[in-house]
Amino acid sequence: MHHISDIMKQVFVWALAFAGLIATFSSCTRDPDLTNVAEVKYSTDVQRILSANCNFEGCHGDGGRHVGLLTNYNAVMSYGGVKAGNAHGSKLYRVMTNRSTQTMPPSGYAEVSAADIKLLYIWIEQGAKNN
Repeated sequence: MHHISDIMKQVFVWALAFAGLIATFSSCTRDPDLTNVAEVKYSTDVQRILSANCNFEGCHGDGGRHVGLLTNYNAVMSYGGVKAGNAHGSKLYRVMTNRSTQTMPPSGYAEVSAADIKLLYIWIEQGAKNN
């Protein structure tokens, strides 16, 4: 009887650990609350994020094989596959949040900050305006 009690304790501990892991993971992937959020602007917010994380030498900037693909609004909308009002359906958002088979920036480069990912999400959900 003592042996069964020890096994039950181990199962309980593992179940709690697993539940905690799931809760932690799901909290990391929650979408931001858009209630009372300031408007995100393409010209100042999104273009800054793309310039810092995508449009540099060897990538989507000078000397890269995908030069110019994310350097202006029309390119971002078409090549980035941005679907206004639908961040999860937008290639740009999926790629930058590792929710795609293709992920950016590529390994070896700094990840896009959580704050910048949030701004991209909000911009797309707010209609991905050219503002």
